[in-house]
Amino acid sequence: MARSTIMLAVAGSGKTYHIANELDPSLNNLVITYTKQNVENLKRELFLKYGSIPSKTQVITFSSFVYRWLLKPFEPVLEIGDKVGLISEGVEIFHEPEPLRKSGKFNPKYVRQNNHKHYILKNKYYSSRMSSLFLSQSPLVLKMILQRLQFFGSHIYFDELQDFMGDDFKLLVKLIKTPYLQIFAVGDFNQHSVSKSDFTATKPFQKTNKSYLCIEEYKQLFGKKVFIDESSLINSRRVPNEICTVIKKKLGIRIESISEVSGFFKLLLEHSEIVGVLNDPTIVKLFYNNSQIYNMSPVINWSYSKGDTYEKCCIILTKTFEDLFEEHFSYNNLSPMQVNTLYVAMTRSTHELYFIREKDFKKIKRSFLLQTHED
Repeated sequence: MARSTIMLAVAGSGKTYHIANELDPSLNNLVITYTKQNVENLKRELFLKYGSIPSKTQVITFSSFVYRWLLKPFEPVLEIGDKVGLISEGVEIFHEPEPLRKSGKFNPKYVRQNNHKHYILKNKYYSSRMSSLFLSQSPLVLKMILQRLQFFGSHIYFDELQDFMGDDFKLLVKLIKTPYLQIFAVGDFNQHSVSKSDFTATKPFQKTNKSYLCIEEYKQLFGKKVFIDESSLINSRRVPNEICTVIKKKLGIRIESISEVSGFFKLLLEHSEIVGVLNDPTIVKLFYNNSQIYNMSPVINWSYSKGDTYEKCCIILTKTFEDLFEEHFSYNNLSPMQVNTLYVAMTRSTHELYFIREKDFKKIKRSFLLQTHED
């Protein structure tokens, strides 16, 4: 009987490298990740390891996996709302289905699950509802799908585990709990709920009534038979020890460093230092949001920097973290989203990390606004 593995990692610990070196190229491998960017990252690691992508290994996005492996081969027997069977024409990625509620009120354009139009638009599946459609199938159809998956994909690897939310997460747990499938999933729990887009699931883990879970509650969602590895990828190759130390102390996140770089961090207080860093084109400026309104370069939002690596960066702190470097500061009263978003920003730098308090930036903010955004 196969035993699935969950590997909890930290930022910069080499998750894609580990997957590329973990898989056996002689076996049928499916390597699945959330974004096209990560598909390219995984392919790059496989090229470095084997000189090419092994012939029995496929690297695809999660949407492609659900469509090509779980839905498309079984369309004649799929129950899709009030219809049975479909010959699809692909996945709809440009239009989102109407949500149940808008501005806190019921949306009259919402199509309920008992109507096939809940799932499809002009013979294309809504990308965001494919997992829900899979989970809605009868036990017999689900068994057929999973048995075929076992035959063609003996080893299945999921990268960026923390990005699986809502029904996508429930689908992944379903696969992990299937005894004859061998799943290997790796991700950084402390990056969950941090999205590189403007969309984040309102309830990341719908199996519970909580919006956010602690790590112990998160681990319990995968069941007792899964092996959870919390030590193999605890060391960051990207983030210097000096920055890891402040992350552990200020955010309560366990992250160690094996970087050989002697990095440093600094809270900027002097006007000349602040202006100098903001004008330095070699330093990436990280704003919580609305980075595009500033006349400086390069700039990016905290969450949008997820997955990126910079040599030097500067974080403009929000009011929530105004006292980050004071002894009395505590992360205990902050939401996981607040902590995780700052963690993402703090783990981008390989060498130098600067901080500017909101109240200090406000003194010079006007001089850095683009003309179209001036008061």
